[in-house]
Amino acid sequence: MQACGLGDHKPAYRIAFSQCVGSDAWRQTMLEEMKRELSFYPDVEFIYRDADNSSELQIRQLHELQRMRPDLIIVSPNEAEPLTPVVDDIFRSGTPVIVTDRKTASGQYHAYVGADNYKIGYMAGQYLAEQLGRRGTISEVTGLPGSSATIERQRGLHDALNAYPGIRLLLQVNGQWLIDVARSQVARQAAQLSTADAIFAYNDQMALGTYQALQEALPGNRIKIVGVDALPGENNGLHFVAENVLDASMLYPTGGKECIQTAMAILKDQPYQRENILGTLVVDSTNVQLMRLQTDKIISQQRDIDKQQQLFAEQQKIFSNQRRVLNILVVSLVLVVVFAGISFYSLKANWDKNKQLEHQNHEILEQQQRILEMTKEVEQAAEAKINFFTNISHEFKTPLSLILVPLEELLKNGKLPEGTHRSLALIKRNALILQHLVSQLIDLRRVGYEGLHIKAKRQSLLLFCSSVVQCFRPLAQQRAVNLRLENEASETTLWFDQDLMEKLLYNLLSNAFKFTPEGGDIVLRLTEPSSDRGWVEIQVVDTGVGIAEADLPHLFEPFYQGENHAQGSGIGLALCKEIASLHHGRIALYSERGCGTTVSICLPGGSDHLSEEEKFVPAFPETERDFHRVGTELPMLDPKVDARAMEQEQVGEVEGYAMNTHSVLIVEDHAEMRQFLADKFAERFTVFTAPDAKEGFREAVEQLPDLILSDVLMPKELGTELVRKLKADVRTATIPVVLLTARGTDEQIRTGLESMADAYLTKPFNMDYLLVVAQNLIANRKILQRHFSSEVAELRPPGYIAAADKRFLSELAWVVEENIANSELNVDYLCERLAVSRIQLYRKVKSLLDCSINDYISGHRLKRAKLLLQQDVPINSVAYQTGFSSPAYFSTAFKNKYGVSPSAFKKNLADVV
Repeated sequence: MQACGLGDHKPAYRIAFSQCVGSDAWRQTMLEEMKRELSFYPDVEFIYRDADNSSELQIRQLHELQRMRPDLIIVSPNEAEPLTPVVDDIFRSGTPVIVTDRKTASGQYHAYVGADNYKIGYMAGQYLAEQLGRRGTISEVTGLPGSSATIERQRGLHDALNAYPGIRLLLQVNGQWLIDVARSQVARQAAQLSTADAIFAYNDQMALGTYQALQEALPGNRIKIVGVDALPGENNGLHFVAENVLDASMLYPTGGKECIQTAMAILKDQPYQRENILGTLVVDSTNVQLMRLQTDKIISQQRDIDKQQQLFAEQQKIFSNQRRVLNILVVSLVLVVVFAGISFYSLKANWDKNKQLEHQNHEILEQQQRILEMTKEVEQAAEAKINFFTNISHEFKTPLSLILVPLEELLKNGKLPEGTHRSLALIKRNALILQHLVSQLIDLRRVGYEGLHIKAKRQSLLLFCSSVVQCFRPLAQQRAVNLRLENEASETTLWFDQDLMEKLLYNLLSNAFKFTPEGGDIVLRLTEPSSDRGWVEIQVVDTGVGIAEADLPHLFEPFYQGENHAQGSGIGLALCKEIASLHHGRIALYSERGCGTTVSICLPGGSDHLSEEEKFVPAFPETERDFHRVGTELPMLDPKVDARAMEQEQVGEVEGYAMNTHSVLIVEDHAEMRQFLADKFAERFTVFTAPDAKEGFREAVEQLPDLILSDVLMPKELGTELVRKLKADVRTATIPVVLLTARGTDEQIRTGLESMADAYLTKPFNMDYLLVVAQNLIANRKILQRHFSSEVAELRPPGYIAAADKRFLSELAWVVEENIANSELNVDYLCERLAVSRIQLYRKVKSLLDCSINDYISGHRLKRAKLLLQQDVPINSVAYQTGFSSPAYFSTAFKNKYGVSPSAFKKNLADVV
């Protein structure tokens, strides 16, 4: 039901409209015309029903409308015969009835609005006969056989054609007024229709369906197609005629406006016509453009009218609201005057009371201010406490490295006395405990104060818990504890952050082992909470000593230590709570003295609770826990493998090769750590050291080492900035750099790798592992050097090149690469830039590279040209970008070097792609 402009008022009239079908463009236009005309009658309620091309449904809807007792009913019959009884019944009941478009069989109605269907059919017959030169064949695509429009249009067509003996009717196709039905039927009978000279479709939509079917079955056919309606707008009759899809269309006005005008005349007892026959004409190529201009102008004017009406309605609403507000203000003013007198008498009493309240409020505000200041002091104290422990934790990592690395080497000595070995093992165990506590403090800081986000991915929680339990199997066997994993959940695939969840379960299981006696039970159980469907609950249940009831409310507070848990750090459970919260879950603890403890973690299923930032998106290669690397692929090696043998295997067998022929630069501000690393690397490398980034860069340019090992946190300049400077300088860009630091968060690792470091190791570290990483990076660099240098000339084995010669070759390569596009680059220019004589330059290049200067320059140019061609740069542009004087000279040099011309090289690349 739709009401037009009623607001809160009761409508003066109710008009119901029963449409046979509302989906086609002609009937939508009729409905829009009715609504536009109704906009001039804001006191009319409009009720609309769509029968969806079903006579049975339309009959039921008309009975329903009759029971609603509207003031008038407009009917557009689906078919004449089936709808006649119900329309007659409404007519006899006294309710005014207007029939539009198609008439009923009995003629019992108050008014009819519509075009003369007989006349339309007659005009179509005359038009087609004249277009065919009064000789030919015509086929029909009809509407529903029982509708009055079909009957009258067909009768008009046949009567018109009777006057033309040379015109013969060939075939009738039932299109049921629908484009899809018409297209299907015409396609089925395309062979028979192919002999027709013209086709008359009873509406434009069926005419379009006929055109589409004939174009598919008979491409390029010359059959004329004429439709009925000539509606304006895209995909309607006027558009089809203008685009030569249809040869012509009979204008069939919708009559929506006339229906409403006639209805209002009947309702207001004004004179009206019973038969309202709307005019028609033929629209073809001679007048279609004029018709389109007229209809576009009408549509534009109607839009302006609608806009003006909308503005008028808005102004009326504003006026109504303002009047309502004015009335309220008047009433309010009267009430204000009344209450002003009352208030005047109570004002004096309230004045004294307000004075008292003001004094109290002042005291309250002072107390609130003191509370805020105290709260701020507490927060600052807590922040300082966390910052202190975090900073101390970072400072612990370097001394821990200096403890653990030498300790590992001592423990490898099988000749130590058993007592000494046990003492060293005890030192190592406690150092690892200290390392674990340091990591927990840093994790708590990251979670609670740095806004850490989880990086969850979809994985099996059951398999994950199984791997965690396996890690605790040796401890369970040693302590004679029955450790088991139980699964009672039907679905264990969840979204979670594996690293954080590992920390959570390790903390809970470590606590369980700490307070569970020998022979006790520890169960890691997966189940489904009864209160939340789709969630998974992780339970860690032990049969330990339990927790005092007074401690339970405080266990998740940072640094809290219970009565019987003084040996703990007080941060493990606080960290667990933060990790559970990051996963949008919850954690609870249940315990009773002497009966054990149960910790429950409930996690939501699915991923709807996660933001896109909380979902894991791989940005780097897979990493080990304490070793992160990008760039050259390095094999994961057993630290126990002999490093010397591994280096020989990676570098290859080179005659005369010595272990200390490669050099390493160590940049570290901690003097003891710098000396320790220098001592360890001195056994196998030539070592240079620097106490800060500035000195480190100077040493790198001066010494050109084979590897640079740098700390990150250093005074004046960070190690990451040093890496960026090294990689941006041509002289040092190819030197591999390893960052060795205590900064181990994902963000810090990402920052280090984004500075283009070749590897990233966190403290404490394994010394054997670091040595193997260093050897692999150096070996891979040498392999790349030999591979790329083969484009110009083979280098001598690295063991025979002095540091000064290395520096000379580096500067030579830098100058050539910097001036690669300069066609004037020659021996004299190089001598000037390198500050050497021609004879010295010739001798050095010959002795070190075994080639001439021109060959060296040409080789660099052709190598760069090859790379540019692979990037699909035009050949002429490549020639000039690489310093050749002309494209022809470039093509000759390229073919002499690589055996194919540049164009053939590019074509081979395209064929491969």
